[in-house]
Amino acid sequence: MVTAGLALFALAAASGTVPDGPEKGCRSALVADSVRPARRPVTPLDLARLRDFGRQSTAVGGEPPFSVSPDGRQAALVLRRGDPAGDSYCIGVVVVPLDGRGRARLVDSGGGLILHLSDVRGIPDLPVGNAEPVTPAWSSDGRRLAYLRRDGGRTRVWLARSDGSGARPLSRLELDARGVRWSGDGRSLLVTVRPGKAGGEAAIASEEREGFLYDRRFWTLSLSRPRPPAADPVERRIDASTGDPIEGGPPVAGDAGRPDGALAFARSPTGALAWTAARDPRVVMGPAGLTVERGGRAIACRSSDCLDGVGALWWGSDDELYVLRGATPDNGGITRLLRWRVGREEAPRPVLSTPDALLGCQSVGATIVCARETATRPRHLVRINPRTGAVTLLYDPNPEFAALELGTVRRLRWPAEEGAAAYGDLVLPPGHRPGMRHPLIVVQYQSRGFLRGGTGDDYPIHAFAARGFAVLSIERTRPVAAGLATSELEFLRRNGKGFAERWRVHRSLEAGVRRAIALGVVDRNRIGITGLSDGAATAQFALVNSDLFRAAALSSCCDEPSTSLFAAGPGYAEQVIAAGFPPPGSHGSEFWRHYSLAANASRVRTPILLQLTDDEFRFALETYGTLSGRGAPIEMHVFADEYHQKWRPAHRLATYERAIDWFDFWLNGRTGLAGKEEQYARWRALQRRQER
Repeated sequence: MVTAGLALFALAAASGTVPDGPEKGCRSALVADSVRPARRPVTPLDLARLRDFGRQSTAVGGEPPFSVSPDGRQAALVLRRGDPAGDSYCIGVVVVPLDGRGRARLVDSGGGLILHLSDVRGIPDLPVGNAEPVTPAWSSDGRRLAYLRRDGGRTRVWLARSDGSGARPLSRLELDARGVRWSGDGRSLLVTVRPGKAGGEAAIASEEREGFLYDRRFWTLSLSRPRPPAADPVERRIDASTGDPIEGGPPVAGDAGRPDGALAFARSPTGALAWTAARDPRVVMGPAGLTVERGGRAIACRSSDCLDGVGALWWGSDDELYVLRGATPDNGGITRLLRWRVGREEAPRPVLSTPDALLGCQSVGATIVCARETATRPRHLVRINPRTGAVTLLYDPNPEFAALELGTVRRLRWPAEEGAAAYGDLVLPPGHRPGMRHPLIVVQYQSRGFLRGGTGDDYPIHAFAARGFAVLSIERTRPVAAGLATSELEFLRRNGKGFAERWRVHRSLEAGVRRAIALGVVDRNRIGITGLSDGAATAQFALVNSDLFRAAALSSCCDEPSTSLFAAGPGYAEQVIAAGFPPPGSHGSEFWRHYSLAANASRVRTPILLQLTDDEFRFALETYGTLSGRGAPIEMHVFADEYHQKWRPAHRLATYERAIDWFDFWLNGRTGLAGKEEQYARWRALQRRQER
């Protein structure tokens, strides 16, 4: 049961926090309107303007999306909201009372989105296109919050008073801050930076005079120069009052007692330890187990709930351990919250089993506070009673969404190959009635929590449903080589041999579609497919090896003889060759006959929409050029200043709207939207090419 007062939905904007000007509009955008809108269908704009906090993934574990004050009375989070009209973001720090009675307050607003950076194949700081999860850190007295904020192209540490009476920049380091936490003395902050990057960039600038050596440092998709080598991050200490650097000081405290190789880890106030670790560290994606060490005694959990999928642990008391087991393809996408009274019970007992996503859960007094998402409700903050499993709403950043008209969601499960399993969520249009059969759109490749837009957030599930489509949001089945390989190379080879991995995913995909068709709500002759990254590879394989799909929209594309081996640089080429792709100079026509769209251009007639980023569109040149030259109906759009995923709000909205229009045209024959005459003229020309 979910309970809350409407007063908790609105933010109380603290006066004097930010100056008037551009930030004033952002402040009002972050504060939810207390007036509920009239009930109406979901639009792409509704989804593009949702307020979010924390990381974009719903996988259990990782950086928590909120932090709890030392006295357990308040939580803090960084709220962000896209503004497609201004192609910008509104960012703010929010403090939420956890008593269930007070109103959340905005204690700072301003700055821009901080993009997450990843090291890929030895190449450092590649932006993916998703948001860096920023979680405020509380001072020991609960009066101040330290967090990252990006202004003028520089990410710095800021401090805000938790009562909303002011916020200011603190650090004056020349390097971008990557993280911040309070030191044990409470008077200084530890700021994560990456100082070696500057030296690497200087060395590359010097090499430019003699010409760059072409090697694994190149990521040629986006740059014609090498990237600097990866440098380890370090922590710098600064004064919490002045921001001045501090040399030396007390030693940096880590996770005391954390075993080597621990995946999830928790330490109780009295020193009891709990951790998960791989049973055999050599095995890629192998099984893991949970161990507790208390009073000098190690206790291994023998329950199946402790073996796989455990992503978070925390102690409620010295002998009361909470275990959060995340959704997996094999457990049907069910998140389980368990409580283990160590020493008194043989195994954890369930508190709550739910298809919803639970993130960042923490003990607060006798309750548990989590960020939560349901299939039809964006992320919000809740309190869980561990005795009864009852859920109480604490803070909803998007109260307006509850007034929107949504279709029904049904969880479907089906078997995959060799004992594996899969699941998906079938979303029906709001106006569905018994006997109606709808065109179906497949969205990939994770289906956990709020059904927003699939992996990469390019295909708006509830907006598709509002336009009359059924949508099958699919969770990818586990890899063929999971738990069977003892090296990354063996893992790649097992998955790639005979397209074993692609066939498993494809057959699972088709089984899920057949499951939806069997319910009598889908028109089997009007099915479309979408995909980004691995989802795009699944769609590519399906378009070559199946006649199930009548239209496709992809956000990345495609594995081809030229692009896979040459477009991204030597590091990427080595990886795909290890996965079984034919090496350069070999006769690989038999391989590409089963996978390449270009090699099958003479028979591919499925309309394909490509909405690609400028960082990766070169991967699609062979596909687009060959299919277009052979008369196939294909259209490509390239979005500037984007990476693997799109992050700019204007681009996200444009991608949403064009994808809906594309499937409406090819599956429903609809062309009547005003203001888009040029678009439909192009598509009618593609249709004539397809007919010829």
